[in-house]
Amino acid sequence: MPDNFLHPWTKKLEKSFVQQALEVTANPDIISFSLGRPDQNLLGLLNQNNIPSDILSPQNLQYSPPSYELKKYIVKLMKERGVDCKEEEIFLTSGAQQAMSLLTKVMTHENDTILVDQLTYPGFIQVNQSLNTKLVPIPCDIRSGIILDELEKLLNCNPQPRFIYMIPEGHNPLGISLGETQRIQLIKLAQKYQIPIVEDDAYGLLTYETTVPPLKSYWKEGVFYIGSFSKVLAPSFRVGWIVTPKTTIERFETLKEGTDINTSTFSQKLILSILNDTDFDAHVMTLRESYKKKRNIMVNSLKKYIPELEFEIPQSGFFLWGTLPSTVNTTELFNVALREEGISFLPGEAFLIGERADAKNSLRLSFAFCPIERIEEGVKRLAYALQKVNNAALQRMAV
Repeated sequence: MPDNFLHPWTKKLEKSFVQQALEVTANPDIISFSLGRPDQNLLGLLNQNNIPSDILSPQNLQYSPPSYELKKYIVKLMKERGVDCKEEEIFLTSGAQQAMSLLTKVMTHENDTILVDQLTYPGFIQVNQSLNTKLVPIPCDIRSGIILDELEKLLNCNPQPRFIYMIPEGHNPLGISLGETQRIQLIKLAQKYQIPIVEDDAYGLLTYETTVPPLKSYWKEGVFYIGSFSKVLAPSFRVGWIVTPKTTIERFETLKEGTDINTSTFSQKLILSILNDTDFDAHVMTLRESYKKKRNIMVNSLKKYIPELEFEIPQSGFFLWGTLPSTVNTTELFNVALREEGISFLPGEAFLIGERADAKNSLRLSFAFCPIERIEEGVKRLAYALQKVNNAALQRMAV
């Protein structure tokens, strides 16, 4: 059988909730609160009429070195985020996902330890499953994020971890953002123990209240920063970047060449053309205003239709994390909601490393992708599904 030709470790691979959710969003009858996909209508805000006619020129369809001009623009973008860097410290990748994969490969070996929030991005979990590294969960508060005292206990252990993976802005899945004091304390701990940090800042530009500088701005040498155009321009361009010391660039280049040779020349040129012809700051402000409206509609709808859901209002990013009474299993709720009410979300256990009781009755909702006029309807459908799950539980208890 063909499956026997594969290495035995691949038998442990299972289709994730994220993959399942991506498949069902193709059905227009499904209202999706599940994925971190940008709003389709907001993707259309880009100025498509002024894309140069020579964008399909032969040189743009060829293998080529990374675009220096695009790196130059990223340097400007990073400066606005509070990070000073140079073009030679920018490494272009095929999206943020490849960036975290390359960083993990160059910083770890099999069985090495990485510290990560106990509830974290499933894509990072998948990267480490394939590399056979050990993810050690840092206890976190669903309202405020990483518990720094618990982090220090883990940093005192032997062997020491290879790095800490953090999403300080618009956390996926918790939706929270670390305050400035937390960021400074986190950096001080990392410096004390000389443990580098991989900072995933995919949602860093999409802030709705106050903006705090990235971790990279507090410790240039010890923080490897990941950025992406996926959430602010278009996911299908598949262009991201790492801000990394110049001395490490050559190692990234060698490793990436064996993965995909180079980041799409066409995508780099297309993005650069759009950036040069767009008031990018105004574009980002439009995105912030639009997503903030959607966030507010979801918050108000949840308070109206599912008052038992406990949650914090996200200050940035695409996600809201909610906790239901402990009698509710959100994996069961996911199946009922999708099958009977046509509403999709992601259950808390999809993001969990280790054991945590409240993950079983928690869920992540994304307000970004769903059309604004369907958000309230989607929350109503979720409330109907929740009522069905509660009724079924009462019936089981009565038997």
